[in-house]
Amino acid sequence: MNSKFGAAVFMMMACAFGPMTAVAQEDSEGSASIDVTGSGERATHECTPESTVEITGASNSVTLTGECKSVTVNGTGNKVKVEATRAISVTGSSNSVTYKRGHGKSKPKISRTGMDNKITQEK
Repeated sequence: MNSKFGAAVFMMMACAFGPMTAVAQEDSEGSASIDVTGSGERATHECTPESTVEITGASNSVTLTGECKSVTVNGTGNKVKVEATRAISVTGSSNSVTYKRGHGKSKPKISRTGMDNKITQEK
């Protein structure tokens, strides 16, 4: 098993039994981060062009409005809808990410590791 996939499975198992939490923080340079962890929850968050989003867990349904700098999904069976982002990274298995658009006229940079992960553009 490769180390990225193993780490994702470990994180998913560690988070699978806890409640979902979402934390929006602003660092010293003013860029916001949104961290969502948990299992079986639904959430909607508004991004700014500098927002970095990390979703970790299992069977969560997350909607991201606005423009996100990047979206990272770790775990199993998560469903994420993104209005706009520069980058999407998915690790784990059976995750689904749907995005409307990248920033400007560019498509987002996409990275996918694991099994049965889907990243598609909404038509």
